[in-house]
Amino acid sequence: MRIARNLTAAAATATLVTGVTVLGTGTASAASYKCTTSSKSIDRPGGTINDNFNFSVKTCAKREGGYIYAKAYVNVDGPWGFGGQGGVTNDARALIQVKRSVSGTDPVSKYAYGTGLDSKLNNLDTYGNTSYTSPTVKHKPASGYRYLGDSVMQIDWPNDGKGFISYSFSASPTV
Repeated sequence: MRIARNLTAAAATATLVTGVTVLGTGTASAASYKCTTSSKSIDRPGGTINDNFNFSVKTCAKREGGYIYAKAYVNVDGPWGFGGQGGVTNDARALIQVKRSVSGTDPVSKYAYGTGLDSKLNNLDTYGNTSYTSPTVKHKPASGYRYLGDSVMQIDWPNDGKGFISYSFSASPTV
């Protein structure tokens, strides 16, 4: 009986969209990304003992329509005392790269700095958390090569005098 109801529901749905072009929501496209997630606990320089920011970064790449696309999804679990304060960083940005996969160091083919990470870190929720999605880097690859996405969070912490400090995360699988 359950199978018959499901088939009837599927047929009714198909009838509703007959003659209509249905545009996807992007889930099929997003599913083609190959991703790697990595984490780091980063101690905020010059602060107290309980001021580590835990970053979980999902770095993704896909090959589609003759291009390589790379992006990163960042989740930050910061100290609860920083929620709603501001002044967490002087500046912060995400460096997203498309790299050609070779033996040894992978050369950068294209990159972009993502804006908005600084604003996210300086506007944490009441628990000290936030999330950020980088812009997508699009690269026209040379034929015959494999590529990957790579991400680096660059943070300028206040009062340490060091400027941007780079924190690398795991690259995506090759595409």
